[in-house]
Amino acid sequence: MEDGEAAAGVFFDAVHNGTADVYSIEQRKAWGGATPNPTGWQNIFENTAGFVADIDGSMVGFMTLDADGYIDLAFVRADLSGRGIGQSLHKLIEARAVADGIKILTTEASKKAKPFFMRMGWHVDQEQVVIKKGISLTNFKMSKSLATN
Repeated sequence: MEDGEAAAGVFFDAVHNGTADVYSIEQRKAWGGATPNPTGWQNIFENTAGFVADIDGSMVGFMTLDADGYIDLAFVRADLSGRGIGQSLHKLIEARAVADGIKILTTEASKKAKPFFMRMGWHVDQEQVVIKKGISLTNFKMSKSLATN
């Protein structure tokens, strides 16, 4: 439960503050809700490999990987963006994927996350529009091959 509450806060902050330059307030509310919702995050790390970054015992970011190589959640607190937290989490995810024999990582990245994933060696497979609570948001299906030659 504690991780769920902390994750809900990081998610809410990342969506509402971190993406304000690329998504409208209506889009951010549709995606992240009007207020943090810890109840929906109670079991966030079940059935996934979840990696958490913390500073002084407080969660500041997290990333999840499922058994198929899909990164469903990748969020860092907005005020700490650009400080290497996401990169550190990505390295852990990638190492776990390689150890698990996963050959391709996939995700659906927001407009804000797309440049981060590109810097990590990912490429865009398809731009898409998703509907959240009746509101359209553009995001990007992305992938990264982990196969070695």
